Amino acid sequence: MAYTTMGNLITHNANALRFIMTEDLYDLGDAVQSDILPIVPEALITTPSAPEPVPEIKKEELTPVSFNYLGENNRYFLVIVDDKSHPDLNTAHREMLMKIMAAKKLELRDLAILNLAKYPDSNFSQLKDFFSSSKITLFGIDPQRIGLPGMAANQPGKHFDVKVLATFGLEEMSSNTDKKREFWNVMKDF
Repeated sequence: MAYTTMGNLITHNANALRFIMTEDLYDLGDAVQSDILPIVPEALITTPSAPEPVPEIKKEELTPVSFNYLGENNRYFLVIVDDKSHPDLNTAHREMLMKIMAAKKLELRDLAILNLAKYPDSNFSQLKDFFSSSKITLFGIDPQRIGLPGMAANQPGKHFDVKVLATFGLEEMSSNTDKKREFWNVMKDF
């Protein structure tokens, strides 16, 4: 039984109320008062203690890592060498490397060539973040040296969406055509 009074619908039928009021209602009884604070059991109350010491952050952790390298990194292809006697890369090795990359239709501007000898404490995460690499080739460097899992020479792998290829050193390849050929057979499809 429903009555209409000045545009309001009034009903005493429980089934009709179920269709009109679709939101949950709760009876809070006498607990609804603005001056009542919630009751918290004593077991949950803690006393303030001395603040825990904040670990000291070393200056090196705050300083962003930066690298000097050859190339412009336009294709996000990082080539890592380890040449302790030259600031960047031995001229003969650079020419050999660029001939290999030219066969892949890559130029120096497409690459970033980093001499790891200048950055011995660098790790994969720092290199990936700085260079935004999608591919990394390590020449004569054990992948574990930069925090990658161990891998066999000329066996491509993937680590955090980065294709990784560890191969012989440029010095080894310059004096051994079999090693150069073995590398090229993998590199041409890398």
